[in-house]
Amino acid sequence: MQYITIIYIFFLSTALLSDDYIIQWNGELKYSQTIRYPNDSTYKIIQSFGFWEDNKGYYGKQNCLGWSKNFDKSETLEVNCEAIDNDGDKFWVILERDSEIGAGIGNATYLAGSGKYNKLIGKTCKYAVNYSQGGFFYKQKCKL
Repeated sequence: MQYITIIYIFFLSTALLSDDYIIQWNGELKYSQTIRYPNDSTYKIIQSFGFWEDNKGYYGKQNCLGWSKNFDKSETLEVNCEAIDNDGDKFWVILERDSEIGAGIGNATYLAGSGKYNKLIGKTCKYAVNYSQGGFFYKQKCKL
C-alpha cells in the first residue's frame, strides 16, 4: 500500500512541477445575435461562460465575448475571455481559431494577468475545443 502511495505522490508532484501549463474548461455557449446569408453562412456574436481547472491545482470561472464566421464548412473566430481563480487572481486571454465547424485547434494568447498569471502575459498556447449539446469542452497546453 505504501508503494502505491509513493507512486501517486511522485506523479502528482511531477504534474504540479511540470513545465507545461494545462487548462481544462467546460462551459455553455450562447449566440446573442446571428446574421444568416442565403448560402447558410453565418456571422455570430458569441458569449460563453464556464468553469476551469488547471494542472497546478487552481480552478475558477471564465466569461468570454467574441464573434464567429462560418463559411463553406469552416469557422473563424476571435473570442476575448476574463478568468478568475479560487485565490482571486485573474487572467485575460484572446482565443483565435480557423478550422472546421464544431471542433478545432486554435491559439490562446495571454494579454494580461495578476498574481501567479503575470508569467503568462504574452504567451501563445495551443488549444483544442469540441462543441456538443449547446456546450463545449476545451483543453489548452502551454510551455512555461
